[in-house]
Amino acid sequence: MVKSALFKKSIQDIRKSRAQFLSILIMAAIAVGMSVGLSTIWTTVYVHAQNFYEATNVSDFWISVSNPSELNLWRIRNIEGVQTAEKRFYINNATAEIEGEPSLQIFGIAKNKTLDTPDVTIGKKVSKRGAILDRSFADANRLSVGDSLTVTLNDHNIDVVIEALALSSETIYSIRDSSSMLPNPKGYGFIVMDIDRISSAYGGKKPYNQIAVKLAPGADITAVQSQIDAIFGQKLNFVMKNTDNRGINFANAKVVQFRSLATIFPSMFFLVTALITFSTMMRLTEDQRSQIGILKALGYRRESILWHYASYGIYVGAAGILIGALFGPNVIARLLLSKLQHLMTFPEKNMVLNIPLFLMGAGLILLFTGGISCYACLKLQDETPSELLRPKTPKRGRHILLEKVSAVWSHLKFSQKLIMRNAMRNKFRIMVSILGVSGCAGLIIGALSLFDLVSSIPKTLYVETYVYDQKIILSSGTKDRVLQNLHLDGTIQTLQETSVQLITEDGLRKVSVISVFSKDSPLIRLKDIYGTPVELPETGIAMTRKLADLMHVQVGDTVKLKRKNDTYYPVKIMEIVYMPSAQGIYMTDSFWQHIGEEYAPTAMLVKWNQKNHDFLQSDYVSGFADLETQKSDFESNLSAIFGTSLLLILSGAMLAFVVLYNMGMLNFTERIRDLATLEVLGFHQEEIRPLVLMENLFSTITGILLGIPIGKTLARTIAAGFGDDFDLISHVTVGRIIIAALITLAFAAVVNRIVRKKMETIDMLSALKSVE
Repeated sequence: MVKSALFKKSIQDIRKSRAQFLSILIMAAIAVGMSVGLSTIWTTVYVHAQNFYEATNVSDFWISVSNPSELNLWRIRNIEGVQTAEKRFYINNATAEIEGEPSLQIFGIAKNKTLDTPDVTIGKKVSKRGAILDRSFADANRLSVGDSLTVTLNDHNIDVVIEALALSSETIYSIRDSSSMLPNPKGYGFIVMDIDRISSAYGGKKPYNQIAVKLAPGADITAVQSQIDAIFGQKLNFVMKNTDNRGINFANAKVVQFRSLATIFPSMFFLVTALITFSTMMRLTEDQRSQIGILKALGYRRESILWHYASYGIYVGAAGILIGALFGPNVIARLLLSKLQHLMTFPEKNMVLNIPLFLMGAGLILLFTGGISCYACLKLQDETPSELLRPKTPKRGRHILLEKVSAVWSHLKFSQKLIMRNAMRNKFRIMVSILGVSGCAGLIIGALSLFDLVSSIPKTLYVETYVYDQKIILSSGTKDRVLQNLHLDGTIQTLQETSVQLITEDGLRKVSVISVFSKDSPLIRLKDIYGTPVELPETGIAMTRKLADLMHVQVGDTVKLKRKNDTYYPVKIMEIVYMPSAQGIYMTDSFWQHIGEEYAPTAMLVKWNQKNHDFLQSDYVSGFADLETQKSDFESNLSAIFGTSLLLILSGAMLAFVVLYNMGMLNFTERIRDLATLEVLGFHQEEIRPLVLMENLFSTITGILLGIPIGKTLARTIAAGFGDDFDLISHVTVGRIIIAALITLAFAAVVNRIVRKKMETIDMLSALKSVE
């Protein structure tokens, strides 16, 4: 019976103060929803990737070397820290003889292979004459198990029967070359065949060109790589870690990006929610002091009263948690994961919730709501029922510092003096209001800056750096002099893009893309971090800033570059250039030849005067892409981040409105007795309104000013946490600050209008009467 009466009372009290409780519920729902939604995205990608790596037994790295012997393989297997090693064949330029002649990666494997095994989804154990085909490629080209397929490799046709369809952890993000930005399963895929079938295209020899290596747990990868160098010497091309694989690197980058966003922004949401909830729940509980006195006088136990008032916050907090838990995964996560699904291929499609993070967020919300209500009630428990039934003694008025400056104080209006005295008398509430607004303004600025950061990448790359019309991928063996003799009508620049192994003086190794082209470079305009044009050095290399940071090198340092079938060559870093994406190194074609390499262009950039369609369909060309297509594809690649930034802007704006409304109504409620007194004394509404409204406006403007450094800090943190392949510069523009300020001020104006309407309905008798 007692519990039933208290429960009914709590429901009635929540209804009476429903505006304040609703605002707390909304803040809790936003905080939990954003936290659960964003954490679900990176957790889903991370768990699916890890499960995929485990299912396929992905290698730790791959050694690129021509025709490794059995003795070499035996030596690799006997290096301390190596668990297993296997030879395989890999090539990226085979052709499927079907409509459109799509390209294929070929993996040639021996029997009983255990590393990098495809995850077979349809089919059976494959025979020597059969093949495992990329499931996405098969679906796009309407191929199925049992169909025959002819693959052209090294100018030889290999006929195979498709005996299984599978997915590979090495092709999570599958694009053919640097002209592509989005996966195209109809035009590019992979096929796995027995090495004996591939040998027919190489005169009967097994053309192994890689060794896959799996390390034992805790192995020293640097020591292992050094011993690999010693075993192969000049024959070694490079050693590529699995994190340098395009697909694995892409998946890891998405995890890093969304983990960063899921940490930074929800933390701010929780902080703002905690501040405003603390202030609101303390005030709502203190307003119940007379009710607490009645309950004590009626004989209710201390524990019953504490739970009764703690339940206010727990009910509202739990409702907010429930709404956030439903909204986050089912709206935010599903919406953004749908934008990632066309980029990455995993066997699993289900969402994975981050339960520990959800429980931590839910616990924080319940602590903010129920815990604070309990604390506020606990503070009143030491008072007697008679003391609680009397109104709380008003704070003693004090002179403020400004009053001592008579030259200023004497010129202030009466209303201005009241505002300043009240502000000093309620410093805690003013401080919480300012901090709440500053947090919201900072969130909006940070979210707008995230949108600008992502928007600036394609603009910097495809407007300012690359100025060609088309990037043309050349067929293997196409010579530079042949291209020059074609006399195409336009500006032409050839380049060679390939992977090389870099080693710093400290022994740090990394496989990086090197771009080799002429010194004048009319269609690639390299710049430094300040936007100043940079020319390729005649000797040495130019390195992107992010790669230099990752390798802990700078201008003047020397790195060793592994030449094909030759020793390492020391090259000096002569320039640091800025690239927001696609980190790597740059070198002139003349210096590339000087270090003993052949300049064999892999691509040609063209700015047409008159497009030559015959050339684009010739045997010299294996593919091409327009600059605008690359730009739009790159933007599609980042669509999930774009969507996140828009959601964060909207959530930050909603939180700002709730905070301003809550603090505005709290200010009005606290001062209703003072306002009624002034009305009795003959003050008009026009004179009374500024006492509350100007204080709200002061809190808003001060909060906006303090929110600017918070927004800048958020922007810097976001830029730094975007992954190794991105080099973003945080820059909060005046325009974005103005937009955030206008959004906040617009909400403040709406709140002030609501408060002004409330002030017109003050009942002087009810506000001024004492305890009955």
